[in-house]
Amino acid sequence: MSQPIEPYQATDSVADSATCPGGQCEFEFPAVPAGKRLRITSVSAQLGPASGSLVLEGNGVPYFVTKSHPDLDDVTAPVRLYFEAGSIPTARVFAPDTTQHTSLIVTLVGELESL
Repeated sequence: MSQPIEPYQATDSVADSATCPGGQCEFEFPAVPAGKRLRITSVSAQLGPASGSLVLEGNGVPYFVTKSHPDLDDVTAPVRLYFEAGSIPTARVFAPDTTQHTSLIVTLVGELESL
């Protein structure tokens, strides 16, 4: 018998990249519920000219996702990352240029699997 799978989608945003302390904008997503494992299958982000990449964290292994071309404003990438129950998926965007006033948005899509 297969385990039930629930769809997962979460978005976090920063209104102005120039306001991020130390040139790093942090995004925090809901904690993985008890008895579940989160499998992220896709990440998308609006980065504008403020940054060329983002890093996904929270499972013990940082995973970098970069723009496919520096002139693009967005990132969309298939990924396969797992987060165990109780862990908190996070993303960081490096935006050290405070002259860029970019709205940053990060969306994670995946599945919550019952353990």
